Amino acid sequence: MSDNKICKSCGVGFPVDQWDINFLDKISPVFSGKKFNLPYPTLCVDCRHTRRLIFRNERTIYKRKCDLFLISIVAIYPEKTDFPVYCHECWYGDKWNAFDYGRDYDFTRGFFDQFQELRKLVPRIGLLNERAENSEFCNITTGNKNCYLVWGGDFNEDSFNSIFCFKSKNVSDTYWVNSCELSYECVDCEKCYNVKYSRYAYTSRDSAFLFDCHGCSNCFSCFGLRNKSYCIYNEQFSREEYEQKIKSFELDKWSSVQKLSKEFSEFCLKFPHEYVHMVNVENCTGDSISSAKNCINCFDIFGGAEDIKDAMVAGDNAKDMFSMDHGGHDAELFYECLASFGGRNYLFCMPAWRSSDCFYCDFVISSNNLFGCAQLQNAKYCVLNKEYSKNEWEILCAKIVEDMIARGEWGEFFPMEHSFFAYNETVANDFYTLEKGQVLAKGLKWMDEKVYDKKSDFVIPDSINDVSDDIIDKVLVCESTGRLYKITPAELKLYRKIGVSLPRYAPETRNVMRLKSRNPKKLWDRECMCDLDHASHKGGKCDVRFLTSYSPERKEMIFCEKCYLGVTY
Repeated sequence: MSDNKICKSCGVGFPVDQWDINFLDKISPVFSGKKFNLPYPTLCVDCRHTRRLIFRNERTIYKRKCDLFLISIVAIYPEKTDFPVYCHECWYGDKWNAFDYGRDYDFTRGFFDQFQELRKLVPRIGLLNERAENSEFCNITTGNKNCYLVWGGDFNEDSFNSIFCFKSKNVSDTYWVNSCELSYECVDCEKCYNVKYSRYAYTSRDSAFLFDCHGCSNCFSCFGLRNKSYCIYNEQFSREEYEQKIKSFELDKWSSVQKLSKEFSEFCLKFPHEYVHMVNVENCTGDSISSAKNCINCFDIFGGAEDIKDAMVAGDNAKDMFSMDHGGHDAELFYECLASFGGRNYLFCMPAWRSSDCFYCDFVISSNNLFGCAQLQNAKYCVLNKEYSKNEWEILCAKIVEDMIARGEWGEFFPMEHSFFAYNETVANDFYTLEKGQVLAKGLKWMDEKVYDKKSDFVIPDSINDVSDDIIDKVLVCESTGRLYKITPAELKLYRKIGVSLPRYAPETRNVMRLKSRNPKKLWDRECMCDLDHASHKGGKCDVRFLTSYSPERKEMIFCEKCYLGVTY
């Protein structure tokens, strides 16, 4: 069974299929003995992602005061806000109590307006930077040591300017890397050592400019290799020949790397690309998926994820989730959630951690049976931060849902205009980029870029070998945006150690460039382009169809799995 709907935001048609219907039935809550069915989605998948992601500011940070201890802190909120902002120690401390902001539910008004009023009163934490050691300028992270400008990455050491790097050491300018060391400008790489300027490299070392290479060492500008050593542009050399040729490429120079990068991009177009990037999966569609089962229209999924649909970033035993972004860690039964981890039965939360049975909540931790609560810890049976008995809570929740149904609120995520962030401060703008006029026309906030008029006569040396120690005192100007940036002593030490030239762009400019280098979070129905004569389709063109994140206008030749494996080196 399938039902076609029209998105009430963009007007595009989208299906609601039997999987959706079954999931919504399974997760529909029961209050006071009555089941409250969740309605079908009213927004298409992309508009649902956008509505959630506008509440996630990963990388726009400010210097401001903690509103409790009045000390200088780094926060994702500027100095002047409608709500108090606390440092990590104050927010988790005992000098305030989120229950003090509790209030009765007013049935003469809608839920969302009442909840927004509560959100504007309760103190918020400046950064989500747990168990950090000398890693002040990081956000949505856990367990980092000596890190700087790491966003959404956990358990790293001596690493910088990276998004979603995990368990890595001495890496910089990466996106979605795991267990890497001494690596630079890598995207979608795992278990690599001393690898630079690479994408989809796995268990490789001492290499540069790799694309979809596994188990390789001492390789340069190679595509689709498996367990190879001493290769340049996929051509085999002896160790002595390889080492001599590598010296001629002058990887220590910015000008050389720019030329080599362009040449490598053109080289990659000579080879067929597999239609999807998946490893150890069963019945999955999307891209960048590993160790997962039954994940449909999902992106960046990993670690035993199972039975998930329409999600970005989920893993570590995430199960039974629908329309969700950034969640997992031994979690199940999530619907329309953002950045929620370690619990079960979350509906419309942003985020909830290590909790259960939470509905329409904003940052609740180690709690159970909450409805419309904000910034609570170790709580149970609460509505709008006010505690009730179990029976009172059940009766009140039932009445609230009935009222929300009558007002057309039940089953909808929080309104986009309730985000505390400007659209271009959020992850929504990373994947669904809009111009200022479009954002303002939707009634949303926009942050105007600071105009930099600083000019610099300083010329960054072409080679890292010619950079002097006083570079850390220089204010550099981004060649693309004019933003100002500096090189920290720890960065300089790493760049020298791995022999890479200093970046000419500001950190956020580099983040955006890496994001844009990945395929979009969107799928197209295409046919395999292979017309080679091999076992799977002798004497003709392959007729296998698939869903791929490579759009039809792309230059790459896209092959199905069997055809791609047939030509992999």
